[in-house]
Amino acid sequence: MDPRAPEEEPEELHNGWGALFDEDDEDEDYAPSECGSDRLSDASDWDPVEAAPENLIPPIYLHNTRVMRERLAFSVSRTRTSVLDRVKSILAYMESVDMNLPLFLDALSWGDDACIADPKVQYERTALMGSEELPRILERWYKVPRASASRHDHVRPQGAREALEEFALGCAEEMVDRELEASSHLFRSPSDCLSEEGLTRFRFSEVAERLQDKGKSHKDAVSATVMMISQLQYLRSRNLSAWTKPLTVFLKAKGTSAKALDLLHALGITMSHSWSVCAYSRISASAMDALRLAVHRFRWWLAYDNVNFAFKVFSMRLQNQSHFDSGTTGSVFVKPFARQPPPLSGEALQAQRRIGRTNPITLLDITNLEIAAAPRIRSHIVYTVLRMLLDSPDFNFPTYIPQTHPAFAPPPPVSRLPAGHENITKQFTLGTVHIDESTYEGTRDLIAEFLRQLNLFTAEEIEHLAKVAALVWIGDQLTIERLRGLANYRSEDLNGFDRLDWLVFVFGWFHLLMAFANSLHRQYFGSPAGKGLRQAFALLKRTGLQSVQIKGTFYHHLHEGIFHVTEAHIRDCWRKVGGVAELAELRNRSPAELKHLAETLVQHYASNDRVEDLEHVAPGKEDDFLRQAIMWNRDALHYVVLWHAMRQGDVGLMEDLLPHLFLRFSGGGNHKYAMEILELLQGLHREWPEDVKYVT
Repeated sequence: MDPRAPEEEPEELHNGWGALFDEDDEDEDYAPSECGSDRLSDASDWDPVEAAPENLIPPIYLHNTRVMRERLAFSVSRTRTSVLDRVKSILAYMESVDMNLPLFLDALSWGDDACIADPKVQYERTALMGSEELPRILERWYKVPRASASRHDHVRPQGAREALEEFALGCAEEMVDRELEASSHLFRSPSDCLSEEGLTRFRFSEVAERLQDKGKSHKDAVSATVMMISQLQYLRSRNLSAWTKPLTVFLKAKGTSAKALDLLHALGITMSHSWSVCAYSRISASAMDALRLAVHRFRWWLAYDNVNFAFKVFSMRLQNQSHFDSGTTGSVFVKPFARQPPPLSGEALQAQRRIGRTNPITLLDITNLEIAAAPRIRSHIVYTVLRMLLDSPDFNFPTYIPQTHPAFAPPPPVSRLPAGHENITKQFTLGTVHIDESTYEGTRDLIAEFLRQLNLFTAEEIEHLAKVAALVWIGDQLTIERLRGLANYRSEDLNGFDRLDWLVFVFGWFHLLMAFANSLHRQYFGSPAGKGLRQAFALLKRTGLQSVQIKGTFYHHLHEGIFHVTEAHIRDCWRKVGGVAELAELRNRSPAELKHLAETLVQHYASNDRVEDLEHVAPGKEDDFLRQAIMWNRDALHYVVLWHAMRQGDVGLMEDLLPHLFLRFSGGGNHKYAMEILELLQGLHREWPEDVKYVT
């Protein structure tokens, strides 16, 4: 073979473009690809996933481009020419036909109808759009390589960076706008946006789940993502504020200042402060309208308490300064889904009161009530002691077997409030009135102001209603005392309305629980050298509990301190009664044994019998520390049981604890609450008919 003879082209090169675009029959043999770019003339409808072929065989244009690249490399090596020569030849030919590269690319890229319809142009366009070289071409246009022989080798040519960045920004804006439009229905504010249903309709977790891209989103970023999308939606349209409006109402209710709301509004996070003021006015008016309808349809009762307001100003003047104010607010409670009984009968109430006044409850009666309730209270105390062991980290109850033994079951409630949909209680909060309840006149004005503010009945209707019905008034001890004193003061008036015969006074149990905690604090606080709450609070580093207070977070801290000290005492008693060094050793005992140990613990370390035994020991053998600890366990466990009964709605157990509380407040010097409990016992067992007992 002559080495100077031209080399033969590889056989596979003849199967490339030459076979596809033969000069003789190019129009007959050419068939556009199914995934050709001309099918995608509407870019907004194009989906790259749907347009991609299902099989793994590369499209024909990719194959032909690869073959052409091999032929080009072969030709360059054979003819001792370069790619530059071919590029210059093509550019020279383009000039000869009055075109250049921009005009050529513009015509090739759907330049006119003829170029769009021509099969060969269509094929070349598809080959370019789906080629492997296009991403590299665009990357070079955006970031042009430096020329190694250039004098300014440290200066990179601009290329098409500015045009590509502007184009990419437009694409991103279009994509974001399309995504926001697709999710705008999730953020559209309802027409009744300020109603209860409208404010609670937006479910943050549901919207986050619907927006989350499964497999790609991080759970920690979902909430922030939804918040940013909500901002963007609100900036697009004021009507896309399904989350913005409830958030504004929430922040306004939490006391957020006007300037803070306006700042958040400028950032697109909340509505403006002026909108929040108007919204609250509309919500208040709507709630009062709903209340007026409710009190005519359902049985209702009213509760009240004191409130404190801190008014702050940002531009202080002589007549515009920050100040603290106090007032009184009330709430009306109804059960809208329950079957409505007839109104409380004022006539039956007065008849039963006349009978009860002739038969007052005695100390012997209260003692008998306590003896009858003692077994039920004891069962709940034993269960509380058992739970303190099971909930301890050392015992590790989740790994204890068996966990579902009947010994671990709580005792049955004495009389729990009914639950279910029909027993849902709805609360309507009234506005605040500024009343000084320290005087009888102020308390009387309080009643008149609340009834006036309700604006439910005329004066004649209220007088008629008072003759045939009764109203339960629930408040703190001071107001109930004032109301009862006012009723006594006006007992000789001419009619029952002026005598307040139509009112049933009941104290609030939350205030009673606070009084119970304060009583424990006074009795067991002790001295720095003693073994009381003072030493325990010092070890726990609880400050601010040296003296009883009624403001701030004193009760919250005292409540936690009582629970912590009681748990420590009871768990130490578990070690004693179980004969173990660590609570973890009690995991070897059976549930029945643990239940028996709990009963033994209550008997030996938290009972009246044990206290009396220690009081009758021989002189010189007294153990004051042990006696004090047992008394604390006994009294603190009653506090814990009362707290759980109030949380669970076990009103029967709460009633069972009344005799114990009466004796505690009487002996502890809290005569006001002792009197309130005595009045409640008198009403429950002597003066109230059954329907009034059920309501109170």
